[in-house]
Amino acid sequence: LAMAAGERLCVVGRNGSGKSTLMKIAAGLMEPDAGERFVRPGTRVTYLPQDPDPTGFATLADYAAADLPEAERWRAEAALDGLKVDGAIAPAIASGGERRRAALARLIAGQPDLMLLDEPTNHLDIEAIEWLEEYLAGTKAAFALISHDRALLSRLTRACLWLDRGEVRRHPHGFSRFEE
Repeated sequence: LAMAAGERLCVVGRNGSGKSTLMKIAAGLMEPDAGERFVRPGTRVTYLPQDPDPTGFATLADYAAADLPEAERWRAEAALDGLKVDGAIAPAIASGGERRRAALARLIAGQPDLMLLDEPTNHLDIEAIEWLEEYLAGTKAAFALISHDRALLSRLTRACLWLDRGEVRRHPHGFSRFEE
């Protein structure tokens, strides 16, 4: 998953083809079967899992700000506000959408150089999807995105990685031209 600064990729393939596994390897959460993972020193890589787990935090705000120094918690609060989620909610009673929004706020607040987003629009309403799309369209960070939202992929991506029968192919255009 070689990416340049500011690149916008979608990762496409059939269910079970290894899209999430590729993202987890790129995030450093799994070891590859072969080869090695290289990340340029100083690069901040963040990963949004399909099912974020804020267990162990008192509130969604604590979860969103977990990786930040106290003086920078405002970034998590700003992202929570933009995503319209109440940070005072306890994770145990939060809906799937609230947990997803808190995980997005955590990812965004960390100011990553590379965001790996695995189904980021799952459990989000239209307003949150629009906010996320606007954020992604304006960010300077690179991102790789897995989504079933074809419109989102078409609007945001500039290249595609296609996983097909164990092979990864790179398509030099965004999802809007992938099916050609």
